[in-house]
Amino acid sequence: MQEIINADVEATKNNKVTRYLIDDLNLDVQRGELTRNGEALTLPKLSYDLLVALAHAAPALLSQQELMQKVWPDRVIGDETLKQRVKLLRKILDDNACDPKYIEAVRGRGYRLIPQVTCECVIKRSPSLMPDLHANDSFSNLLPSSLHRWWRRSFYIGILLFSVIVSGGILASFIYQQQADSQNDVKIDPEISLLEQQVGKSAYNLYQRGREYYKRYRAQDNKIAIDFYRQAITEKQTFSEAYAGLSQAYSQEYFQFGGNEKSKQAAIDNAYLAISYNNNSPDAYKALGTAYYVSGWLSKSINALLRAEKIAVDDREILTNLAYIYSEQGKFEQALFWHRKTLDVAPDYAPAMLHIAITLQRTEHFELALQWYQKSIEQQPDYLLTTYHFAHLYIELSQFEKAREVIEQSLINQPEHPLLLEALADSYFYEGKPKIASIYYQKVADKRKNQPLNHANILLVLLQKGGLDPQIEIDKVLVEKFKNQLITLHLYGSEKPRTSLYLAEIYAVLNNEALAMRYLVQALEQGQVFNYQIEHSAPFVNLKTLQRYKKLQQQKEQGSLAAPNLDKYFDN
Repeated sequence: MQEIINADVEATKNNKVTRYLIDDLNLDVQRGELTRNGEALTLPKLSYDLLVALAHAAPALLSQQELMQKVWPDRVIGDETLKQRVKLLRKILDDNACDPKYIEAVRGRGYRLIPQVTCECVIKRSPSLMPDLHANDSFSNLLPSSLHRWWRRSFYIGILLFSVIVSGGILASFIYQQQADSQNDVKIDPEISLLEQQVGKSAYNLYQRGREYYKRYRAQDNKIAIDFYRQAITEKQTFSEAYAGLSQAYSQEYFQFGGNEKSKQAAIDNAYLAISYNNNSPDAYKALGTAYYVSGWLSKSINALLRAEKIAVDDREILTNLAYIYSEQGKFEQALFWHRKTLDVAPDYAPAMLHIAITLQRTEHFELALQWYQKSIEQQPDYLLTTYHFAHLYIELSQFEKAREVIEQSLINQPEHPLLLEALADSYFYEGKPKIASIYYQKVADKRKNQPLNHANILLVLLQKGGLDPQIEIDKVLVEKFKNQLITLHLYGSEKPRTSLYLAEIYAVLNNEALAMRYLVQALEQGQVFNYQIEHSAPFVNLKTLQRYKKLQQQKEQGSLAAPNLDKYFDN
């Protein structure tokens, strides 16, 4: 008797669904779902793990160290990472840190859940399909043995027939459904998008959340976007658009938020995965174009984007990216053509306005560029790339105080953001205040440790040659390191003019004027405009006495950077 009880208890354990009831929240651990009043709340994996850890410990308090061990068992993280994860979880739960309903932070000790937590164990099915009546003392002598045997035989036959009928019904239903699908007779809700029908509601919702966070263009939100895209892929392994979104998020992580070489490689890898699951996806080729651009492969980037544009002719991001890369190559007619197409499709798209302004600035249409920068800021005030380039327009015009006003206004909402600090440093650098510039470049370098070959680090070295102190010995080991890394980028096919310009400046620092001029010419051939970045470059002081340098100046003065037929592209 006791053995049977033990067997049933064990079977019950193996078939239970554990749910934590936390006030109005239902945390289903086995299914990995969180609902509130029947409505699903989507949690990134780390936020989900954090809530499970708190629920499992409730009502006890978990220290920060205990939580970090449970949520990040294989990683060493700091207190700030945990605080940010708690903050994110609170945001999803609509929990106010000042007046918390769910999560309490006990200063210096840790975190715990405030509501009473109830753990439910729900049995999914009976532990035993056909109980052994002989084993039950209360039934053993009720029937004669022959009748008992007949009853048991009838019982088994009945169960068998029932199973056959049910199985047949399920099979017939399945076959009917397959036939209906093949004949396109299945009724589809017209309000559900085709993509959602293809990948399922859960994966689709996770993907949409990823897109939402990605388009906020902030470092923490970009990490959350990566989490959501990964979850969408876990739900649907062949979800091409989710791989494309993940690729774009990794490109953004590298380009704007100090990502490392792994971010760059992940962008390319996930773009190829997106294409492998759908080679007719504009998102997949757009992601590949972005990943190529981040790696410096401008021609490959354009080819991928042109492939995407043939599939989706009105995609504003594809059109904008094409215009921007042509502009960076110095192909201003092509750039303006794609700018015009973007405006026709999306006249109020802030990134398009920004890239138009950049092209106009490069072609020395400064007043018109100013108008488009202002339009972009009005459309999306928190778009930091606009702030960065807008400030550089004032720097080019030697209006350094105005440049700093623009930057400092954005620093109120985004303090210590590396892109803004870099623009601030540039304003002092081009104003001829290298000591102040160095302070801000150092701050940027500290924030971009994952990218040792960055603008701030290179400028810190170049400034030693540019007048910080003639007595200071330049760090030749570091200069050689940067030089070799830049040459490696060229060997791997980088076509970015800025890479060649850095090499020219480094060779100038090393007093190798021949190679400095060689890479300066290469930068100009790749699309670098002969502008303030060259004319006010401290390392080029000695080059300016060379006849070849003066020849480049004359060519710039004789030629016109103004793109022809500008009126046909812009009404104002």
